[in-house]
Amino acid sequence: MDSTVKTILLIFLFVLIFYLLSVLSSILLPLVLAFLFAIMFQPLIMLLKKIKIPQFLILPLVSIITLGVIFLIVNILIQTIGDIASQKDYLVSRFEWKVENFFNWIEQVTGGAIQTTNLYKQVNSVPTSAWFTETAGTLASGISRLTGSFVIFAIYYVVLLSGMSGYKRYVRYVGGETSGTLLDNYEIVQKSVFRYMVIKTLINLTSGTVVTLICLSFGVKFALLWGFTTFIVLYIPSFGSIIATIIPVLMAIIQFDSFNPVLFLFLCIFIALFINGSIIEPKVMGHQLKLNTVTVIFGLVFWGYLWGIPGMMLSVPLLVILKLIFEHVPSLSIISRLMGSPVNANK
Repeated sequence: MDSTVKTILLIFLFVLIFYLLSVLSSILLPLVLAFLFAIMFQPLIMLLKKIKIPQFLILPLVSIITLGVIFLIVNILIQTIGDIASQKDYLVSRFEWKVENFFNWIEQVTGGAIQTTNLYKQVNSVPTSAWFTETAGTLASGISRLTGSFVIFAIYYVVLLSGMSGYKRYVRYVGGETSGTLLDNYEIVQKSVFRYMVIKTLINLTSGTVVTLICLSFGVKFALLWGFTTFIVLYIPSFGSIIATIIPVLMAIIQFDSFNPVLFLFLCIFIALFINGSIIEPKVMGHQLKLNTVTVIFGLVFWGYLWGIPGMMLSVPLLVILKLIFEHVPSLSIISRLMGSPVNANK
């Protein structure tokens, strides 16, 4: 009877956690982001302490620089979206012309056997000026909400960053007699998460920069936006590289009259992202932080359902953190092995 009651209570606990994660997403998302950023910059604070930088300068210096860079990126994004909205008439006219040529080509190839008039009208009715205006308004309102969340994120980030500088004292206080083991496990998890976040961010930044340069070299409009989009969506496993390739190619299809530059642009972006994602990243990242396909898909569905696209981007970092924690808790180590790859299991 006791085990049955415990099982029922455990199920209710999971349901409650699931519900709270969904309802409190506006509060928890900035907190999770702030936590990941704090982990990334905690070693920098420790380094500045070692080289005798005054304590009262370290936290304001790191906070101002990181938050300033993030705020600058958001402003650039807002300006680029405004540029797209200002050119909506050009984009609509180009799209209509491209669609008309495409359907005319189909009728010519099939000798008129396939009539595309109705389909052409349906497709051509989508990207109107009103649609672009509405989409730009939706993006602007989304960024406005992001700006509001940025204030919450900044508060979380500064508090966590200041608190993490004295983590050893706190862990010793919490752990008591087992503080040595607890501190060792915490430092292993922290260093592993730090390594993953830094490597992933640098690889995504490299990929975004390469995509930007490729788009600039081909003369694709809004190249900076496509590079930034690449940087962001590559946090989404598997599907991120597909999105990062398709979006600038669609812009090139609308912009260019010839098919050759579109094809070469596609090949350049595809090859660059393939090299970074399938060759460089696995070698640099190693197998310690590798998750199996089932775990990645489950994480995408679970966090995507709870928090939408931001949840999909955070799914892998969150799963990596959980895997590392489970790995250092003897009773939960089996879950860590289930989440990992066979290469991990053999080690």
